[in-house]
Amino acid sequence: MNSCARCDSFSRHIRAIRVHNEFGDSDSVELQTRILQYRAGLFDPLTKLPTLPVVIDRVRQMLDERGNLHVLLVRIEHEQNLERIVGWERYDAVLRSVASHLSGLLEAVAESANLLCQENVRGDIFLVILADHFEAGRLHDTLIEGIKITNDNGEDELVAVRVGQGVIKMRPALRVERTIYNGILDARQDFHRRGEALDQARLDEVRHILRDGSIRTLFQPIVRLPWRKILGFEALSRGPEGSYLETADNLFGFTERAGMLGEIETLCVERALTNAKKLPEGSILFLNLSMLGLEYIESEEPGLTGKFKEAGRSPTECVLEITERTYAESADRLRERVAELRKNGFRIAIDDMGTGYSALHVLAELQPEFIKLDKMLVRDLPDEPIKRNLVSAITRFARDSQSVVIAEGVETEDEVEVLTELGVELQQGYFFGFPEPVEKLKNTNVLTFKREPAKSF
Repeated sequence: MNSCARCDSFSRHIRAIRVHNEFGDSDSVELQTRILQYRAGLFDPLTKLPTLPVVIDRVRQMLDERGNLHVLLVRIEHEQNLERIVGWERYDAVLRSVASHLSGLLEAVAESANLLCQENVRGDIFLVILADHFEAGRLHDTLIEGIKITNDNGEDELVAVRVGQGVIKMRPALRVERTIYNGILDARQDFHRRGEALDQARLDEVRHILRDGSIRTLFQPIVRLPWRKILGFEALSRGPEGSYLETADNLFGFTERAGMLGEIETLCVERALTNAKKLPEGSILFLNLSMLGLEYIESEEPGLTGKFKEAGRSPTECVLEITERTYAESADRLRERVAELRKNGFRIAIDDMGTGYSALHVLAELQPEFIKLDKMLVRDLPDEPIKRNLVSAITRFARDSQSVVIAEGVETEDEVEVLTELGVELQQGYFFGFPEPVEKLKNTNVLTFKREPAKSF
């Protein structure tokens, strides 16, 4: 069924339901069910925005009134790669914020005809259609500067988006619907042209980072409760300050898409090891590595173990953090790598437990020394019984399997107290310290930590 037919059918069902409800017909329940099914296929349940088929009659009306319309195609930078990195739940939250921001921008130009929709249900492409040429240009220039949203920590965060621009021109010889689709196609082609130029510029930036070694390493403490003593530090890598590649999501998302993730992660490990020499003696270093990064490092001499030896640091002082996504993509190979790394003294942590990626079967098969609870599971923990039950269950599982739970994203005293009551002794987050360069770290008291007598750290 084409777009117009679906909308016409949608309207007929609405009218039918009204008629049947008027006369109390028992078939109205079935019709109401059908209308809900139609709605689910035409309105995005996440953003509540209509899809293109729903608004196409309105676009046709605007075109009749104005003659020409301007369309912007908007999409978040490195879309699918970002979703794979942060998980679909966080990506959904970003999409919802972007939709809200776009709606707010259009309200500011309410005096001119405009509308906002999504290309598809559960998609991540937004279409903005405006009647005014100058407003379209102004909005385009505003969007390419990025969209400011509030992240999980309540902080402002700039989300990079790409924008393509097209024109819907009234052509009496063409069917109106195809005229509209051609204008959107123009915007899509412009989107890709601009994207190629932008990618090239960022690829050059990555090459400069690799040439100059300009990766910054920040360290965030991991603390043992109730003594509030520091066990170790997680090394967090950032690109050059003020650049697009400064944030971890942008840095690793773009380089993965560009096929340069291995080189960047190798540099991140080298910079982390260099800076870790200034950490207090005996502190444990937590490092994030993707399967791609791990394979790349191991394919080059001297390998990961060799790099640690060259830096004067023992693998026994390091915990490698991996996500379930990494496991899902390369399960057999990752199991082999983990076994090899353990022989050399490394320990393993499963990161982001509690997101859409993490699964209990991964814990059972990899038997990690550490399980890191994602900050989304920690957020508002004192007020959410279901989250508390889940954390309690994970803690019991960890205790039975001789793993240790670390809670990430801890920000309040209440969260600290509830986590401690639930048996989570290792905690990390802004409450204890922000990520800082090693020179700025404070309160670097280190605790020598040992788990159950069966195995020691």
